[in-house]
Amino acid sequence: MDSRDTFDLLLVVLAGLLAYTETFGFVDPRATISELVAVLLNLDVRVYLLVGGIFGAAFVTYLVVYLPQKDARAVKP
Repeated sequence: MDSRDTFDLLLVVLAGLLAYTETFGFVDPRATISELVAVLLNLDVRVYLLVGGIFGAAFVTYLVVYLPQKDARAVKP
C-alpha cells in the first residue's frame, strides 16, 4: 500500500471512531449493535426498496458510463 493510502485509511478509521463515540459515547458496544439491528429490522420495506434502487442506479451508471470510458483510455498493445 502507498503511504498516502495508509494515511487516508487511518484518517477514515479515526473519523469513524470519533463519530461513534460522539453518537453513542463510551457504552457497551454489544448493546449499541443490538439497538442498531433493532432499528434496521423495524424499518419499512419501502426504505429498503428506495436504498436498493439508489444503489442499483449507481451501479448501472458505473457500468454504462465509467467502465467504457476507462476501457477507452486504456492503452492496448
